[in-house]
Amino acid sequence: MSNVRKILVAVDFSEDSRKTLQYAFDFFQGCGVEIHVVHVIYDPLPAGSYIPHRSVDEMEKSAVDLAMEDLKKFISRKVLTSEEKVEPVVLCGTPYAELLDYGKKHGIELIVIGSQGMSRLEKMLLGNVTDKVVRKSSVPVMVYKG
Repeated sequence: MSNVRKILVAVDFSEDSRKTLQYAFDFFQGCGVEIHVVHVIYDPLPAGSYIPHRSVDEMEKSAVDLAMEDLKKFISRKVLTSEEKVEPVVLCGTPYAELLDYGKKHGIELIVIGSQGMSRLEKMLLGNVTDKVVRKSSVPVMVYKG
Protein backbone atom coordinates (compact mmCIF):
# COMPACT_ATOMS: atom_id res chain seq x y z
CA MET A 1 0.00 0.00 0.00
CA SER A 2 2.96 2.34 0.42
CA ASN A 3 3.00 3.06 -3.33
CA VAL A 4 -0.59 4.26 -3.37
CA ARG A 5 -0.73 8.05 -3.62
CA LYS A 6 -4.23 8.72 -4.99
CA ILE A 7 -7.34 7.06 -3.63
CA LEU A 8 -11.00 7.52 -4.42
CA VAL A 9 -13.53 7.04 -1.63
CA ALA A 10 -17.08 6.67 -2.96
CA VAL A 11 -19.84 8.08 -0.74
CA ASP A 12 -23.63 8.16 -1.04
CA PHE A 13 -24.31 10.02 2.24
CA SER A 14 -25.37 6.79 3.97
CA GLU A 15 -24.02 5.87 7.40
CA ASP A 16 -22.09 3.02 5.76
CA SER A 17 -20.29 5.43 3.46
CA ARG A 18 -19.51 7.72 6.42
CA LYS A 19 -17.82 4.75 8.14
CA THR A 20 -16.07 3.82 4.89
CA LEU A 21 -14.62 7.33 4.55
CA GLN A 22 -13.48 7.38 8.17
CA TYR A 23 -11.87 3.94 7.79
CA ALA A 24 -10.03 4.96 4.62
CA PHE A 25 -8.85 8.17 6.25
CA ASP A 26 -7.61 6.37 9.38
CA PHE A 27 -5.94 3.67 7.27
CA PHE A 28 -4.03 6.12 5.08
CA GLN A 29 -3.51 9.00 7.53
CA GLY A 30 0.07 10.16 7.55
CA CYS A 31 0.93 8.41 4.27
CA GLY A 32 0.76 11.56 2.16
CA VAL A 33 -2.10 10.32 0.01
CA GLU A 34 -4.51 12.38 -2.01
CA ILE A 35 -8.08 11.42 -1.04
CA HIS A 36 -10.78 12.09 -3.62
CA VAL A 37 -14.16 11.86 -1.86
CA VAL A 38 -16.64 11.31 -4.70
CA HIS A 39 -20.44 11.43 -4.66
CA VAL A 40 -22.40 10.68 -7.81
CA ILE A 41 -25.86 12.08 -8.43
CA TYR A 42 -27.71 9.40 -10.38
CA ASP A 43 -28.77 10.83 -13.72
CA PRO A 44 -31.22 8.54 -15.50
CA LEU A 45 -30.87 10.37 -18.84
CA PRO A 46 -28.53 8.62 -21.27
CA ALA A 47 -25.33 10.47 -22.12
CA GLY A 48 -25.84 12.78 -25.05
CA SER A 49 -29.59 13.18 -24.47
CA TYR A 50 -30.85 16.56 -25.52
CA ILE A 51 -33.75 18.27 -23.84
CA PRO A 52 -34.13 21.76 -25.30
CA HIS A 53 -34.93 23.50 -22.07
CA ARG A 54 -32.63 25.76 -20.10
CA SER A 55 -34.13 24.80 -16.76
CA VAL A 56 -32.84 21.20 -17.05
CA ASP A 57 -29.25 22.48 -17.10
CA GLU A 58 -30.02 24.86 -14.26
CA MET A 59 -31.59 22.06 -12.22
CA GLU A 60 -28.51 19.85 -12.71
CA LYS A 61 -26.17 22.70 -11.74
CA SER A 62 -28.31 23.41 -8.69
CA ALA A 63 -28.32 19.72 -7.72
CA VAL A 64 -24.53 19.57 -8.03
CA ASP A 65 -24.10 22.75 -5.97
CA LEU A 66 -26.40 21.44 -3.22
CA ALA A 67 -24.71 18.04 -3.23
CA MET A 68 -21.29 19.73 -2.94
CA GLU A 69 -22.49 21.66 0.11
CA ASP A 70 -23.83 18.43 1.62
CA LEU A 71 -20.60 16.60 0.78
CA LYS A 72 -18.46 19.20 2.52
CA LYS A 73 -20.70 18.86 5.59
CA PHE A 74 -20.60 15.05 5.32
CA ILE A 75 -16.79 14.92 5.37
CA SER A 76 -15.75 15.24 8.99
CA ARG A 77 -13.78 18.30 10.12
CA LYS A 78 -11.00 15.91 11.20
CA VAL A 79 -10.61 14.74 7.60
CA LEU A 80 -10.95 18.18 5.99
CA THR A 81 -8.43 19.83 8.31
CA SER A 82 -5.87 17.03 8.19
CA GLU A 83 -2.51 17.21 6.46
CA GLU A 84 -3.80 14.88 3.75
CA LYS A 85 -5.02 16.46 0.54
CA VAL A 86 -8.80 15.91 0.48
CA GLU A 87 -10.69 16.65 -2.73
CA PRO A 88 -14.52 16.64 -2.52
CA VAL A 89 -16.08 15.83 -5.91
CA VAL A 90 -19.70 15.66 -7.13
CA LEU A 91 -20.50 14.03 -10.46
CA CYS A 92 -23.73 13.29 -12.38
CA GLY A 93 -24.47 10.08 -14.22
CA THR A 94 -24.52 6.35 -13.66
CA PRO A 95 -22.67 5.91 -10.35
CA TYR A 96 -20.36 2.96 -11.13
CA ALA A 97 -19.45 4.35 -14.57
CA GLU A 98 -18.76 7.85 -13.24
CA LEU A 99 -16.58 6.48 -10.42
CA LEU A 100 -14.52 4.38 -12.84
CA ASP A 101 -14.25 7.22 -15.39
CA TYR A 102 -13.14 9.67 -12.73
CA GLY A 103 -10.57 7.17 -11.50
CA LYS A 104 -9.04 6.78 -14.95
CA LYS A 105 -8.99 10.53 -15.67
CA HIS A 106 -7.33 11.39 -12.35
CA GLY A 107 -4.82 8.56 -11.98
CA ILE A 108 -6.59 6.96 -9.02
CA GLU A 109 -4.62 3.96 -7.76
CA LEU A 110 -7.16 2.53 -5.29
CA ILE A 111 -10.93 2.78 -4.93
CA VAL A 112 -12.45 2.45 -1.45
CA ILE A 113 -16.18 1.75 -1.35
CA GLY A 114 -18.68 0.49 1.18
CA SER A 115 -20.31 -2.90 0.87
CA GLN A 116 -23.77 -1.38 1.17
CA GLY A 117 -25.37 2.00 1.44
CA MET A 118 -28.57 2.62 -0.41
CA SER A 119 -31.98 1.26 0.41
CA ARG A 120 -33.11 -2.06 -1.05
CA LEU A 121 -35.41 -0.33 -3.53
CA GLU A 122 -32.59 1.86 -4.84
CA LYS A 123 -30.35 -1.20 -5.18
CA MET A 124 -33.02 -2.97 -7.21
CA LEU A 125 -33.47 0.04 -9.49
CA LEU A 126 -29.82 1.02 -9.91
CA GLY A 127 -28.06 -2.31 -9.45
CA ASN A 128 -25.32 -2.80 -6.91
CA VAL A 129 -22.74 -0.06 -7.50
CA THR A 130 -20.10 -1.80 -5.36
CA ASP A 131 -20.43 -5.04 -7.31
CA LYS A 132 -20.08 -3.25 -10.65
CA VAL A 133 -17.08 -1.22 -9.48
CA VAL A 134 -15.32 -4.36 -8.21
CA ARG A 135 -15.97 -6.29 -11.43
CA LYS A 136 -15.11 -3.49 -13.88
CA SER A 137 -12.29 -1.58 -12.16
CA SER A 138 -8.81 -1.68 -13.62
CA VAL A 139 -7.30 -0.68 -10.25
CA PRO A 140 -7.56 -2.43 -6.86
CA VAL A 141 -10.81 -1.92 -4.95
CA MET A 142 -11.02 -2.06 -1.16
CA VAL A 143 -14.54 -2.90 0.04
CA TYR A 144 -15.29 -1.79 3.57
CA LYS A 145 -17.86 -3.85 5.41
CA GLY A 146 -18.90 -1.86 8.44
